[in-house]
Amino acid sequence: MEKAEATAQLVKEEINSSIYLKEILKKGLINYSALAREILPKIKSKNSKANFASILIALQRYYEEVGKENTEFEKFVRQSLPNCELIIKNKIMTLSFHRTKRAMTLINEISKDIRWDMGDIMFFIQGSGEITVITDKKHEAKFDKLKSELVEKKDSLALLSIREPDALTYSKEVPGFLALLTQTLSDNGINIYESATTFKQTMFIVHEKDITKAYEAFNKLIEHYKK
Repeated sequence: MEKAEATAQLVKEEINSSIYLKEILKKGLINYSALAREILPKIKSKNSKANFASILIALQRYYEEVGKENTEFEKFVRQSLPNCELIIKNKIMTLSFHRTKRAMTLINEISKDIRWDMGDIMFFIQGSGEITVITDKKHEAKFDKLKSELVEKKDSLALLSIREPDALTYSKEVPGFLALLTQTLSDNGINIYESATTFKQTMFIVHEKDITKAYEAFNKLIEHYKK
């Protein structure tokens, strides 16, 4: 039993290490026997007792498990995504600073002057040693006092936000929703400079030249799940 469990775990790890392999397996678009033969040498190198039959069984069981997960995911996406709102804002920039006490104090002071009521944006992503500010390009001059703390500046960016409708369940509780969004952008050759989430909203910062393509990609995704 221990060897069977070990083989099943090794197979699961092998599939999970490849997002593309996992997706086609979830959709039942792969020949199990061919895949079992393909990964047999790698699994056998880690578990000498593994064989073609045990790997084949592990693949079939894995498909049954992810099939159930996929059904729940599809149900959520079909209920939520068609009612999501897409929001675009251009002339966005990001500023990354060393996370010092001085930088944090000045950023806090600057945030008090942001006109949230007029649609201005400013949000932060904090790491252990850096803080990235995402804001409107027009606010750049406000950060002049922090030039000595500046690590990186990027402009000519835009924000694409997807806002979820009021619901009993939100995407933060559903594995795979964020992956669906990022994969959609990746499949369309769109690089994500930054991303952030709130309770009901997911935001992506992309290059301004890509914002129309990104909007159209998400809009097609929403239309697909309306069917």
